[in-house]
Amino acid sequence: MNQSKDSKTEKASPHRRLEARKKGNVFQSKDLISGIMIFMTFLALRFLVGYMFGRFESLINDFVSLGGSTAELTELAAARIMFDLAFNVFMLAGPILAVAMILGIVVSVSQTRFIFTTEQLKPKLSKLNPIEGFKKMFSLKSLVELVKSMLKITVIASIVYIVLTTKMGELPGLVMADIQKDAAWMLLTVFDVAIFAGVGMIAIGILDFIYQWWEHERSLMMSKQEIKDEYKQLEGDPLIKSRIRSIREKRARERMMSAVKEADVVIRNPEHYAVALKYEIEVNAAPLVIAKGQDNIAMRIITEADKYNIMTVENPPLARVIYNSTEIGAEIGDNIPEELMIALTEIILRFYESKNRLGDISKFAGRRRPAR
Repeated sequence: MNQSKDSKTEKASPHRRLEARKKGNVFQSKDLISGIMIFMTFLALRFLVGYMFGRFESLINDFVSLGGSTAELTELAAARIMFDLAFNVFMLAGPILAVAMILGIVVSVSQTRFIFTTEQLKPKLSKLNPIEGFKKMFSLKSLVELVKSMLKITVIASIVYIVLTTKMGELPGLVMADIQKDAAWMLLTVFDVAIFAGVGMIAIGILDFIYQWWEHERSLMMSKQEIKDEYKQLEGDPLIKSRIRSIREKRARERMMSAVKEADVVIRNPEHYAVALKYEIEVNAAPLVIAKGQDNIAMRIITEADKYNIMTVENPPLARVIYNSTEIGAEIGDNIPEELMIALTEIILRFYESKNRLGDISKFAGRRRPAR
């Protein structure tokens, strides 16, 4: 079956991922967060049970003290008892709240990698669309959430049943036990149920994390057309870039052609290569290339030279070497073979002789020749 050209078959580009992240579109498993929080919180409380009983006993004593001394309480004593009561309540709930809060932050941040955005808090009219809401009711995501809910109920119910079944044999020994031992047994049983339920939630959370990652990747996938459009947006339309480059090259050629009239000599080959040179003895150590070109551009340079009565010399090897070795705006270097450098010197001497300016030309004629 042929795929539609607009089907999303390509992986998300780095730019699309970055834009999605800026909008708060990241994946995370809330079930995994809940499972880890439940497991670690009750595991911590399991080890703090002795501390909790001590605080609970202080809390009971405060209640008893408050109730048994009502007639004799002064205002200051009542305030002290109420403060002690509030302090013990805080110390009893404090570890639970601290562990839950820290774990929630750590697990959430580890999944979202320190993202903070208000984009998801902005009101969107699309969320009020009843048609879209109806579609979501029968979407794959809704089906997955239903399966997860049923799985969580099944897992937690099974864990409660298994834990209570294993502890049923301890019930006869609690009949004659004091209330503190009975309370400790009930508390430890609740902790065991919660810890194992947390393990089950973590297992479900891992599966949910994998699904959320898959769903996130699927939602970010792009069509080939979207990739092309994004490339045009980021890098510029190739047609526009080509047009701009063409305009720049045209303007550069026009500037180069306008500089030909300043040349002292043009060396040609005879029409495939042309280089226009300018040599100011007091400024340059060697002739300066102010224009060069091949074929059509070479002919335009030659035409411009004829227009301004600039001396033109036909020397194919020299024209080709200067064209290939020296950029526009640069002086001719010592990488030119000695025999061609001699030829160039003779051309410059001829030019200065024609202008009756041989006085200082020995500076160039006597320059260092490259070793063979």
